[in-house]
Amino acid sequence: MIPLETVRFRIYEENGKILGEEKKHNVLKKDKKVLIQKLGQKDELCESVSIAFDKIHAETEIQEGDRVAIKINLGGGIHGVLPTYSDPEICEAIIHKVKDMGGKPFVCEANMRAHLMHEKMLKIRGYYGMLKRNNTRFVNLSEYSTVMMKCFHLDIPLKLPLILLKPNVKIISFAPPKHHWECGITASQKNMYGAIAEQKKSIFHRKYDRIDRAVAAAARLMNPDINVLATYNLGAGMGPHFCFPVEFNRLMISKDMIRGDYAMSQILGYPYHLVKYAMINAQGQDYSYELHPDSDWPEQDILKEIQENSIDYDSVNFWKPALWLQYYVPHMFQIKAYPPLEFIFTSFNRIFYKNQKVLAKLSGR
Repeated sequence: MIPLETVRFRIYEENGKILGEEKKHNVLKKDKKVLIQKLGQKDELCESVSIAFDKIHAETEIQEGDRVAIKINLGGGIHGVLPTYSDPEICEAIIHKVKDMGGKPFVCEANMRAHLMHEKMLKIRGYYGMLKRNNTRFVNLSEYSTVMMKCFHLDIPLKLPLILLKPNVKIISFAPPKHHWECGITASQKNMYGAIAEQKKSIFHRKYDRIDRAVAAAARLMNPDINVLATYNLGAGMGPHFCFPVEFNRLMISKDMIRGDYAMSQILGYPYHLVKYAMINAQGQDYSYELHPDSDWPEQDILKEIQENSIDYDSVNFWKPALWLQYYVPHMFQIKAYPPLEFIFTSFNRIFYKNQKVLAKLSGR
């Protein structure tokens, strides 16, 4: 396995350590198609996901016998607020489709600061029973063999899981689309930041633009083969923690993460040219997309509700420095003190939900 060289990177061993160097490569893919499809009722979910995969010809990326990593978003968000993390029911439908295609799926996520991807976390967020029921393995990417990867545009190396760098492992990124108070939006590229094996992710926030560069590099090097952005209720507002739920009931699927994220940014109402990590990866090229003719673009009233609650660039520029100091809280204190207080954040978010709904009614929205 080591040494390993692909068009994106070179991996080698030196003094007993596994190291890597990014190579110059084109991130954009030729396939411009983006499909938006309704998820439908819960009993229609598997069929809806299957049709979406077929319409973008996912079989050109996933073949019989392929190992397929389904990278979910569990490290972000808070307990009990489903728009802030990947829905286990939608994940289950993706697992079924991958198996129908002859793939061998596993679900994965890395530790994220105080959020450890252990059995308790999987149970709280509805994954433990689902994975057991489907005989599907969960891989904690922080506990797998890693590569210290030197990346372009980044002043520190990224600790990446070797399993997602293997050429024989295909990647499906599955995340809930939402606004993000430091990066503008969370979509497919931002989801791959969560695959960085380094648990102490506070280090990526300690310089103003390091978080954008880290997100861009992680997405480039672990570029998904299929990108799924799906949720029943979209998290508008100050994501990833304080979100106003807007009924969405849709799945967006694409082979190119940059083009898919562009389409989602238009739905989220956040200017894509201001999403710094996306612009780094676009490398000055045309990132336009082609909407699949069978797409079900959200109705105007849904778009209006999302975009009236959209975070703006001025807010991102405010929150980035405002949150800076908390990223110096000692790591062990975060692990010990934050999880027992999770219920407080959940309660705050529910109060935020309630107040947002009251304000919406008062304003006639």
